[in-house]
Amino acid sequence: MSIRGFVEFANPEVVRGWAFDPEDPSARLNVVARIGADVEVTGCASAPRSDLLAAGIGDGAHGFVIDLPSRGVSDIASETVEVYALSDGRSCRLPRISSASELGPEIVSESFYPVSDLSQYPVFILGAARSGTSAMTLGLLSTGGYEGSGEGHLLPIADALLGAVQRYYDGHRALAFDTSLRRVPSDTFYRFIRRGVVHLTQSLFPTGKWLDKTPTVEMVRAAPLFLELFPKARFIFMKRRVIENVLSRRRKFPLENTEAHYSDWVAVMKDWLTVREILGASALEIEHRTLALYPSLVSAQVGEFLGLSSEERSKLDSGLRLHPEQTDTFFGATYSLGSLALPDTDEAKLRAVCDQLMFSFGYTYDASYSTQ
Repeated sequence: MSIRGFVEFANPEVVRGWAFDPEDPSARLNVVARIGADVEVTGCASAPRSDLLAAGIGDGAHGFVIDLPSRGVSDIASETVEVYALSDGRSCRLPRISSASELGPEIVSESFYPVSDLSQYPVFILGAARSGTSAMTLGLLSTGGYEGSGEGHLLPIADALLGAVQRYYDGHRALAFDTSLRRVPSDTFYRFIRRGVVHLTQSLFPTGKWLDKTPTVEMVRAAPLFLELFPKARFIFMKRRVIENVLSRRRKFPLENTEAHYSDWVAVMKDWLTVREILGASALEIEHRTLALYPSLVSAQVGEFLGLSSEERSKLDSGLRLHPEQTDTFFGATYSLGSLALPDTDEAKLRAVCDQLMFSFGYTYDASYSTQ
């Protein structure tokens, strides 16, 4: 039997699906819905559908919707409805598949793990590399109030997985009408991933108070996701002017070229401008130079922001004074753009991509550092 098709939805009121004869692609097949021995309703598989067209099912006009009679069938389960497609004297019962609207919302991975967790109080330390993220991380770890490591680089996987799921579903829409893919909507995978992250962090950090330092643009972009997962999360963004940032990167990573250094700075700072609007009061910005020159001021700001005890604030103040990974003899010194010693063409390229960000953050290109 060459007839192809499926019943995609059926209840006591309506039956929907499609039917197609590959041997006669232009034919519009008659469809019969039978309920028990007494009720029979006919229709025609002629409704245009873009998903069928995209999948190469004739010209796409092979969908059907059959309204069932309101009397006598309301108490009959939809599973008892049998649907047949007719073509040139042949009859084929169409198999039933579950639609995305019928299956999916309750497909969960261990539903006792929530998709967001109010019992965890993470602190995410964000910013471009060489902007003071290590100093802030080690300072907070020294308080004894947080679990965590000096470096993270694990959690951005969650955002990458969600993106991969979305791209997969977007790229396979044409296959979704008669496949298992239709039975599992993308939202189901999102819940799997979100529950997995919650479970993972609960296992890694049993106390519920932990921190993550991942100084990459990917982590900045993922910050809104982590606020959804952990509504009590806090975000500390460490910022530093591009001149001092590049000079520090050169000393720390001498094999990378200057353009790579400032391009990463641009990506992080640019995305932060968008993300901080989403995070709102959950985020705090700390200037690297303020941390270098006035660690007690920063410890007071962070202590209030995170609700630290007086003992924890004292430990944080001591920790911030250690200045880990200092690459400049004069910690907190400022420089002019000329200190980068760039050829005119390279300096022009830097300015072209940095000017708007420098203005947005109130930075200058001379030794004054900022307009504030």
